[in-house]
Amino acid sequence: MPAKTLEKSLNELKNKIDELNVRLGRVEARQVVQGLSELKGMLRRRGLDIFRFNPQGHLFLPSFRTEEAQTRFYDLFKKYSFRLFLREVLSRGSPFRVADVVRYSSLKTGRKYLRALTESGLVEYLAGEDYRLLELPPVSLGPTLEWFMAEVFRKEFSCPALYGLRCKGTRCGGDFDVVSAMESRLIYMEVKSSPPKNIEGVEVHEFFGRLEDLQPHLAFFFVDTELRLKDKIVPLFEAERDAAGYPNPADAGRAEKIGDEIFFLKPALYLLGSKRSIAGNLEVCFRHFFTSSPGKAFPFWPPQRSAE
Repeated sequence: MPAKTLEKSLNELKNKIDELNVRLGRVEARQVVQGLSELKGMLRRRGLDIFRFNPQGHLFLPSFRTEEAQTRFYDLFKKYSFRLFLREVLSRGSPFRVADVVRYSSLKTGRKYLRALTESGLVEYLAGEDYRLLELPPVSLGPTLEWFMAEVFRKEFSCPALYGLRCKGTRCGGDFDVVSAMESRLIYMEVKSSPPKNIEGVEVHEFFGRLEDLQPHLAFFFVDTELRLKDKIVPLFEAERDAAGYPNPADAGRAEKIGDEIFFLKPALYLLGSKRSIAGNLEVCFRHFFTSSPGKAFPFWPPQRSAE
């Protein structure tokens, strides 16, 4: 085949591929819009009036908001060591040195993470060993962790998701960290960036209040830690379940361990940390939900104690 003919054929093939990619992008965009519409409808039918979702003001994300930059950051954020590194960076302020922010990683890893932050437009090299944050940092990594968990639902499980949700018409505050929809089921996730030792019973009680408001089919209480949940978090939840006046005491039961620091409480509540893999841990929960009795029906949350 002559070179010019081959070049023409390749150009035509490239144009067709580009056209197909554009069409695929439009289809995916429509699916995202439809999924979010379904999710918002679920909330509206529960009497919840949304007035804020997906806030951008307190996120620690690349200043270059291209899809490629955010995907690179998302892939890094999957690493527990990177999230610990970011917490140290935010707590130190500016200026700082790599030796100041590597309590949980090596100097080599810290330098690699700093290069990534510099390339993302979040950090700037000054001189010597000094770096500084380019923008006023958020108070904590919590809001960015909520963004990330919503992205996990979206990217890893093809579920529409909203984060940082604020609603009117609730009795227990109206703040919901992450909500998602899966196969006509409403999902709620509480996201904790604090270690287990900083989580108290009042937070668990408020979480159950949000379950009462939201009435999800499936709920998660996620703590971003590789430490044990069994020592403190699980007993807090068991105590709250006992105090909640569940209609059938035999159904309240104790937490069932279904994975490495992954626990299940009836009717459809999962407690999980970030040991090994966040997406992998969620996969364990979903598999349990769909292969055991909770996933075969739409369980609703028991009534809580009356407000005193």
